[in-house]
Amino acid sequence: MISYYTKLAILSLWKTRYMSLLAVIVIAVGIAATMTTYTINHMMTKDPLPSKSDSLFLVRLNNWSPESAYKNRDVETAPIYLSVQDAVNLIRHDKAQAQIPIAGFKDMLKLPSQDAVDARMTFVRSSTKDFFSSFEVPFLYGSSWPETSDTNGEQVTVISKKLNDKLFDGQDSVGRTVELGEHQFTVVGVIDDWFILPRFYGESTRAFKAPRDIFVPFQTQLNLELWSPNLQAFECWKETEDASVAALWASECVWVFFWVELNGGSEKRAYMDFLNSYVEQQKALGRFQRPTLNQLQSPSAYLKEREAYSSDSEIAVWLAICFFTLCLLNAMSIIMTKFQGKAGEVALRRAVGASSMDLFQQYMIETGIIGLLGGGLGLLLAQFSLFFSSQLYTHLSKNIMTMSVDLMVITVVLSVLSSLVFGLFPIANAIRVQPATQLKSL
Repeated sequence: MISYYTKLAILSLWKTRYMSLLAVIVIAVGIAATMTTYTINHMMTKDPLPSKSDSLFLVRLNNWSPESAYKNRDVETAPIYLSVQDAVNLIRHDKAQAQIPIAGFKDMLKLPSQDAVDARMTFVRSSTKDFFSSFEVPFLYGSSWPETSDTNGEQVTVISKKLNDKLFDGQDSVGRTVELGEHQFTVVGVIDDWFILPRFYGESTRAFKAPRDIFVPFQTQLNLELWSPNLQAFECWKETEDASVAALWASECVWVFFWVELNGGSEKRAYMDFLNSYVEQQKALGRFQRPTLNQLQSPSAYLKEREAYSSDSEIAVWLAICFFTLCLLNAMSIIMTKFQGKAGEVALRRAVGASSMDLFQQYMIETGIIGLLGGGLGLLLAQFSLFFSSQLYTHLSKNIMTMSVDLMVITVVLSVLSSLVFGLFPIANAIRVQPATQLKSL
């Protein structure tokens, strides 16, 4: 019977094709607006690393001025960065499963065979080998550098797939050499496409931008004194001893994000005990003269504090849902008009023995087909809208404007279910027709 009702529904749709098409378009516009807005909001606010959200923490220590609180806040908090000396000390103590300093600089990048005019300014991320394992970075070629590179500050690098395509035509570049400024670095790995949003590990202003294209060991940056003051955010509460980079490294200036991976509550408590002990030792040396505010902050808490995303995106989703509801009400009105025009047909079918349930099933299938077509068209419109948004907001990662397969399925299912729910009233009205009354008017 389902196939019979489906055939009748298709014939009915074709007979009233213009009104049916109008209902499909109205539903499609509503579902496209809703799912476009929801997709962007979902990608901006989702858990970036679900498997590690309970084990990654930003280390915050209060080494600020004894004269005033950090940023002169009423409620004192520790800086989000560490000084170089604290970052190096924590790495040397090696008390966590993984230790991930996040720093950076910029320099001119080219191949040794290229002329100086071919060099391009490139932003470089410095960290440790733990960055790639803790943040689940996939590799296309090679792997991260060995631990000795972190210890000795060797001139090795991991590059992105995008940069590898540009410099080496997509070939396996492991073992090849690139020049960063005056220094040569050996490629040890090439990162495959890597989708992590929001990018919680660095500056909150870059949470929705593409990752850096080139990575080097943190110790290498320190050894070579690679520093870009107009790129890297840093904060100082007193002047450095002189203008040299070495003086900056030895100062109380903070600019290094420092993440650790700790598995389980016991490791977290043990690491917090270590931080408390470390700060007390530094206090004895004349440092950390403000109240102790040691903190292990989760990625979500850090992003929320830094207001990486605002509540405006959630408001936009609710507005889109209201618009979709309005579209469904319009579609319901169109379907009602469409079914009212078939009152005579309904009366005739009732007179020859068709039950109310028979008509209900047929019209539910017909309404479901309208919803299915609306969902399919809405999905295409949503994809176009996301593509247009990615071209318009080029400063944001294109990954934000990507709809997952799950969301695609939800789009179509939501369209069908919404159409069925809002189609109940027109269907109920249609099948309440009294055969005797309608047949007299035929």
